[in-house]
Amino acid sequence: MDDVDFIAPALRGQSASVRLDAPDDGWAVEPKPFVLRPGVLYHAFGYQGRGSTQVNTNQVSFSAESVAKLKPGWVLVQRYNERRSPPAWDDAAITREEFDRQGQDPANCQ
Repeated sequence: MDDVDFIAPALRGQSASVRLDAPDDGWAVEPKPFVLRPGVLYHAFGYQGRGSTQVNTNQVSFSAESVAKLKPGWVLVQRYNERRSPPAWDDAAITREEFDRQGQDPANCQ
């Protein structure tokens, strides 16, 4: 298991994003370069702060193949599907605007 850190600049606003293949606008990646490898399942999450003040984001799992299917301006998320047998997480692609809207909805912040 290898860990890669994407370090954000000072952030403003309600959401942030970074291109995995070409971090810019003050983002940094350690160690560099980060290259998605076919057949590998990646797990990403974000956090801010440390200790008892740490705030975590939802996590997302993805592969090079799932990233390759995304269009510019779209975000990969996972949604819990209780209708599957057994229930499981499904990939979904949503627009960045929808992603930002959902992130600001208190119902999604539980």
